[in-house]
Amino acid sequence: MTFNEPLVNRPIHDALLLPADSDVYRSVAERVETLLGEQGTLFQEVARAFLSRDRHILSDRPKTTWPIVVARTCFAAGGDWRRAAWPAAGLEIAMTACDVFDDLSDGEDFDAIARYGRGTVLSVALGLLSLAGAGVLRAVEDGCELEVAWRLGRLLGDGIAAAADGQARGLAPATVVHDVGEAYQLSAAKSGPLGELAARLGAAVATTDSSVVDVYGKFGWHLGVCGQLVNDARDVMPNRPMNKQDVRDGSPTVPLVFTGSSGAPAGLEPADLVQWEASERRRIADQGGVMLAEVLAIADRLRAEEALAQVEGLGHRIEGLRKLLVISDQAGC
Repeated sequence: MTFNEPLVNRPIHDALLLPADSDVYRSVAERVETLLGEQGTLFQEVARAFLSRDRHILSDRPKTTWPIVVARTCFAAGGDWRRAAWPAAGLEIAMTACDVFDDLSDGEDFDAIARYGRGTVLSVALGLLSLAGAGVLRAVEDGCELEVAWRLGRLLGDGIAAAADGQARGLAPATVVHDVGEAYQLSAAKSGPLGELAARLGAAVATTDSSVVDVYGKFGWHLGVCGQLVNDARDVMPNRPMNKQDVRDGSPTVPLVFTGSSGAPAGLEPADLVQWEASERRRIADQGGVMLAEVLAIADRLRAEEALAQVEGLGHRIEGLRKLLVISDQAGC
């Protein structure tokens, strides 16, 4: 199956089978490359550096969850998953840009900053967000009606804005969180909208029934929150690589808030900071911070399963989405 081959000429039985991840990644990567190829030389170079990072769509071994959620949701709702390739490409581009913004806001350094400079990195990330919207609208090239493509574009804009609002709330200087419930809400506010967006994009390609799209959105929301909580737990575990700033910064995540972890003392020498963080991670685990985050993740997974049960009752093919819940429970989204 090639990108240039007309959709109507491809075997119809392909649309009746749960898509293989490799087929989804290949289809989405082709569309991402098409979008990049229409841009300026420097933009292409920097954007490819972002999109080729570990697990991303242009890496040697992509493992990104977002295109898979879009394709499998479309399939589950009775649609031809190949019609969702452009929306999946747009979402992947948007999420790659969000990853860059997240790294910049956390003060993390990565290769692209050293090579191109922080200003160039920021400019290209902004351009990727714009390109994501253009990519979603190109769903018409794969057979979606114009009205459907318009709805997909609206979903992307609203979803990314909602997630940005949640992220901003967590980063606001005045945000001081002492209550675990509030910490959970902050995690949900930045991850739930993204999971919901991915599921709604796929479902909206397959059906115009808003009530059905809403149920898939509920599934995606809880899938995203489950993955976020698992990641929050993993990022503070003892003996994990200390390449995340959560413990040192005292980020308002569930495990840190529950155990009263408020960040590293000021003025520590590098060696002392490493020793402090190792000790703090052990304390967080010993006092149940990791376990609580995992329990809450399981609760969100169960809510996602409830949503799947609803659409399964309508005769939808949910086996691929159910497998995503196992993945998110083990490794996060």
